[in-house]
Amino acid sequence: MRSIFSSQGCFFSVLYSLSVVLAAVPEPENVTVMSYNMGAVLEWDYPHNASEGVRYTAEFKSHLLEYVAACQSQQERKCDFTNNTHYFGIYTFRVRAELQGSTSSWVNTTEFFLDRQTIIGPPVVSLHSKAGDMEVNLQDPVLKMSTLKDVYTDIIYNLSYWKEGQEETKKQKQTKQKLLLLSELLPWTRYCVQADIYIPGYSKLSEQSEPVCETTTSNGTVKPWVVAVALISSFLVTTVSLPLLFLLGWYCYKGLRFLYPSAKLPEHFKQYLIEPYRSYIFLAMQNSAEENEPYHAVVIVSDGSGEQADAPAEPSEKLQAMEENQVHSEEDKDEKDKDQLLQPS
Repeated sequence: MRSIFSSQGCFFSVLYSLSVVLAAVPEPENVTVMSYNMGAVLEWDYPHNASEGVRYTAEFKSHLLEYVAACQSQQERKCDFTNNTHYFGIYTFRVRAELQGSTSSWVNTTEFFLDRQTIIGPPVVSLHSKAGDMEVNLQDPVLKMSTLKDVYTDIIYNLSYWKEGQEETKKQKQTKQKLLLLSELLPWTRYCVQADIYIPGYSKLSEQSEPVCETTTSNGTVKPWVVAVALISSFLVTTVSLPLLFLLGWYCYKGLRFLYPSAKLPEHFKQYLIEPYRSYIFLAMQNSAEENEPYHAVVIVSDGSGEQADAPAEPSEKLQAMEENQVHSEEDKDEKDKDQLLQPS
């Protein structure tokens, strides 16, 4: 009997020691799965008075797999499972604390449906005014994996628009297109647009975008008085500009005629104006051979009868007079040669 009681006492002591060890490491608290645009991040808290030196291990499993560790013995109080999940998967996550070789018990989450429970961000809205209407361009939020159309085939965009400062008069519009036109708007008026995404198959609504505002332009209609003013202005401009253009063309023509006259100088005149002065005479004098005019000295002899005749001129004076006559004849010849060269051929 004593052996039986002793064995039972050892068993209970072991159980007690195990419970004491497990109780020595507190469990993580507030374990939640945060999912935004198909991400999957497990987050948790831990008592501050026992957080120093504590490490954490987080695991996940699906219907087809057993628990697989994604984060092991880390100090950070969150674990990102995005790269280990699929948007149509169903997952269970768990985490435990580790301290000095001891561990806490696992804290499990409930089953998590990623495509149903994830939060979808707002669409991106851009506006462009076109002929008085407002062109709205919508872009889907960027998911952590795949695209919004791949996950949800049926998507509806909800639009709200209003005049700036009059949000209480906003109008609603639904569409499945990413590009649409808001018509029947006032020209030169600032309008604001806000949008979100509704997924009918999941009864799921995305976050709403921030308001985006833009001013509309003219609607293309022109008032009659504007047309009349434009016609009168164009008529006045035409009336004034045509004579000015005619005068400008005439003066340009006269200037060109002055710079480039139609009458042309003869070639020998051009050559005479281009070449240096007296060049023709100089060439004619170089090319012509010097002519030697024959002459004989005339000597007058007195017979000594009657009155004594005047003394005859000295032979040297006679030679000087003949040389002067020769120089005059050569100058007359040069003038004749110049006149012949200047005459047109």
